[in-house]
Amino acid sequence: MDFQEVKADNVSVFVRKPGVKDYRDAQLVYNKAFRKALEGGAILKQKLNDFIVEQGLWDDKKESKYKGLLNKIRDIETVLSGGGISLSKAKEAAIDLRRTRNDLQELISDRNSYEVNCAEGQADNEKFNYLVVCCTVKADKSAKVWNTPEEYDNDAVKPWAIECATKLAGVLYGLDPDYEKNLPENKFLLDYKFANKDFDLVNKEGHLVDVDGRLIDDEGYYIKYVDGVKVKVNKDGAELTDAGKIKTEFKPFTDDEGNPIVTEPEVVEVIVEAVAEAVPVEGAHPTGSA
Repeated sequence: MDFQEVKADNVSVFVRKPGVKDYRDAQLVYNKAFRKALEGGAILKQKLNDFIVEQGLWDDKKESKYKGLLNKIRDIETVLSGGGISLSKAKEAAIDLRRTRNDLQELISDRNSYEVNCAEGQADNEKFNYLVVCCTVKADKSAKVWNTPEEYDNDAVKPWAIECATKLAGVLYGLDPDYEKNLPENKFLLDYKFANKDFDLVNKEGHLVDVDGRLIDDEGYYIKYVDGVKVKVNKDGAELTDAGKIKTEFKPFTDDEGNPIVTEPEVVEVIVEAVAEAVPVEGAHPTGSA
């Protein structure tokens, strides 16, 4: 049986390939979840398109934009694969392709969320979670990590659990673990040193930059280097304070002849109230009487 190791957050587990019984039992989970989803009012996937049109979530304008973005992605991919243009133009094309792909994802995000929540989507999710529980085993491979889908739900957002689900999804759906790396735009940017291993744009020195080549930090703020020290700046290059305001050095106002006007410092009268402290006099009675 095939096993894939997962190591993250000081957790070491294995994800195995599902067997025939796993698939059979998972289908029973799917059927039950599908019936429950229908009884709960979920729509069928085949009726999803009509529903999102009726709800105004999709119209002819969005459909036209969707097709246009797909065509643009195909055209730019052809340009990158064909070569024969300057490296600078190829870089612009790769960045444009990345932007276009993001625009497409943003356009269809609402549509995808409804697809996940249709009856088939809900049932698929239950089936997948069941298989994650079945196929994730402890480091010694003696027992499952989770005994129920509810136990898995408690850990589902943890990085190591997400990695387990990702590896299983790769097995079930044939997902490419290097999908991002193998996108034409990212492959080009990596090959020609325009991006780092995290696919962030960089300059020749390896410093992070935006799409226009301006220096940025890990949080996306514009920066510049002053005597080797990283300093935050605005879009125009002016230095910023920690509060994000333009750093300025105050200069006195001037009269009409250009002479600086220096204001008199404000004098604040401070009245200190003296409190007398009784100091005992040698030989005197504490009460002041003989």
